[in-house]
Amino acid sequence: MEQTSWTELNFIERKSLPFFDIENEKREIDFIDFTLENSEQKWIEESNKLVMDFSGVFHSIYLRWAVTINGLNVAEEKYRSKEWENPLKAFVVAGIRNGKESPEIVHLKQWDGKTASEIHKSSIPMLAGWAFCNMYSVFEEFIFKLYKIYLEAHPLTILEGRDFRDMRALHRNKDASDASLIAWQNAWSARLEKWHRKKLYDGLEKIFNSYINLTKLEIPAMYNAPYSLKDVATTIGGISLIRNCFIHGMASVSKELGNFCKTFQSINFQFIENEKFTIDLNDLMTLEYFSFTFTQTLNNSFSELAYPIIKEIAQNKFNKTE
Repeated sequence: MEQTSWTELNFIERKSLPFFDIENEKREIDFIDFTLENSEQKWIEESNKLVMDFSGVFHSIYLRWAVTINGLNVAEEKYRSKEWENPLKAFVVAGIRNGKESPEIVHLKQWDGKTASEIHKSSIPMLAGWAFCNMYSVFEEFIFKLYKIYLEAHPLTILEGRDFRDMRALHRNKDASDASLIAWQNAWSARLEKWHRKKLYDGLEKIFNSYINLTKLEIPAMYNAPYSLKDVATTIGGISLIRNCFIHGMASVSKELGNFCKTFQSINFQFIENEKFTIDLNDLMTLEYFSFTFTQTLNNSFSELAYPIIKEIAQNKFNKTE
């Protein structure tokens, strides 16, 4: 997997098992791994590996933010303690200001223990909000990477129409010579980048819906669930609303977000229209929980796409019990 500043933070060991070993496995596992021989199905295998990798990325980033927020709670208690009632003790915040000859590090602020404790406590919602945005950005990276894996295997998907006639010709002739291959790769790279920039404006809900329509990915039959991946896309859309409220500095919960939180797709988010908008650790926990169930669901969906017999067995099983 191509590393980014977020994926490099992953320190979670994957609990997965090869598909054909599942029946005899006694350990608790989170994911099913598989390798496909059919070249036309390689995008499914690659997508599944990305899903397993990003599950660890989501979990790692949540854990790092959780311990950071815990640090603020510990600091709040520390500076509220009797030890910090001593008037000779001071909490100092350093920064850079112009000195006589050059910029230098100075004390920007100095607080007594009580004030330092209050500042640390009041900073927790802000930190939880930025943690939420950080995890959202990982969702964005993840969904685009999934989409691009499919497009790399099916480039003609975004090369339809008269405007891309020349590119389709480059694609047809890409194996004619090394020069032809390089010409195709350069043109394709530019097309994919332009597609990405334009697609960003659609929003993650619409992008994920477009992806599942293209790939024919479905909720695993083994779930026997009364919902679809379009409902999962709706949840992603709601998460976007929460992120947008924070980014735009909204003081109260919007009507759109309040309405979303009345639906089953809102999982455990509990924002109420017109009430004060704030993101807390519970919202961060809910987002991490969704990331875990989301990646597990995709893992099972890709497994059924790779091995249709799994889907058939599950469907037969539930049809017999009805």
